Amino acid sequence: MGKVIIMPKLGYTQEEGQLVEWHKKEGEHIEKGEPFFDVLTDKSVITVEAAESGTILRLIAQQDDTLPVFTPIAVIGEPGEDADALLKNHVMDVAPDAPVDTAREDQTEERKENDKSKTDAGLKLTPKARKLIEREHYDPESLREIRGTGYEGGITAKDIKASPLARLIAEDNDIDLKTVTGTGISGRIMKKDVLQAVEAMNSNKEQKILYKIPYAGVRKIIGQRLAGSKFTSPHLYFSESIDTTSLSAFRKTVNDIAEVKVKVSDLLIMAVGKALQKYPDINASLQNNEIICYESVNIGVAVAGEKGLIVPVVRNVQDKTLLSIARETEELVGRAKKGNLLPQEYSGGTFTISNLGMFGIEKFTAIINPPESAILAVSSVRKKPVVMTGQDGKDEIAIRPMMNVTLSVDHRIIDGLLAASFVEYLKKLLENPLLLVI
Repeated sequence: MGKVIIMPKLGYTQEEGQLVEWHKKEGEHIEKGEPFFDVLTDKSVITVEAAESGTILRLIAQQDDTLPVFTPIAVIGEPGEDADALLKNHVMDVAPDAPVDTAREDQTEERKENDKSKTDAGLKLTPKARKLIEREHYDPESLREIRGTGYEGGITAKDIKASPLARLIAEDNDIDLKTVTGTGISGRIMKKDVLQAVEAMNSNKEQKILYKIPYAGVRKIIGQRLAGSKFTSPHLYFSESIDTTSLSAFRKTVNDIAEVKVKVSDLLIMAVGKALQKYPDINASLQNNEIICYESVNIGVAVAGEKGLIVPVVRNVQDKTLLSIARETEELVGRAKKGNLLPQEYSGGTFTISNLGMFGIEKFTAIINPPESAILAVSSVRKKPVVMTGQDGKDEIAIRPMMNVTLSVDHRIIDGLLAASFVEYLKKLLENPLLLVI
């Protein structure tokens, strides 16, 4: 029996998903467990596998479409089954209080008038598509090759011209879609087509704009979360310089004998994990007027991925060895950069490390990643003159590799003395790295 495939809810807070790519075409057979389509959620691209075997009767969603979760996006069944009937039954079976795409509800209303929606050219159009043709003066003859995704094959407004993302970019850049040539299926205008039009439009301007993109998706989510953190949580900052001489020597010794290469970030995770065990009140969050202290030390590592900033989480650091942390971070960070993390792999953190040392940044402060209460900003290692006490007890100046760290804390639940003690102990661990493994 046929089945309607919906936009999946792959994360607790996910409200919509963007269809990135179909791995199969209409009319093809798909086996249970085969990759079916890729979806961009809040922060990562996830490949969704087919839940059952069958023939793909209808692909409703197009590439780049962003749809609310639970919205029908495809139909699978036996060859010859009526996809429209399956869609109609699916809509009728949905409970009144279930989350249904409002666009789908509008489409249901349009079906009632569908028989009236034929132009003089003999095309079957939904009312919205018909209005779009009249408003933008499309030639009906140019639409004959479009395969409609509406009820009984009716052409919808979405089918006619452009993907939703292409429309947004066009609106933001004042691009008339009638002037854009589409390179998608049946001449559909895609994001890259509009960006090319933007580039051409700006070629003769004094102030050339590379392109504009909507403030949406991952970038908007990051902005909203960090703005909420900055303006809700009173941030307090504690900085310290750390001599990395012993840390570098320790790392070299480990890498000379271990089968897994340990990075500085792995040592930082290990050190922060031990410091959080000593000062568990920092491994906490404020939620619903309750301060929650966690036994699990779940450390997030901020990574700049293809889709924006993402924070993969190394869970239960308190129970792991240095080499197991190194293995896990290598895999997580690699997939984070490609945008292939699962939602459970970038959620549930209790503390975050933001390391910009590889970019040569001398010092910076980081915004707390809510609902956590603290974040550690790690800067580059630089050789600097420092005052040290010599063997004779006298002060002397030496050149040492120094690394700056800055701890940001939520002052609502973390006092200055606690934060200062945490940073002092972290410095001790990093300057005496044998303490990490004993």
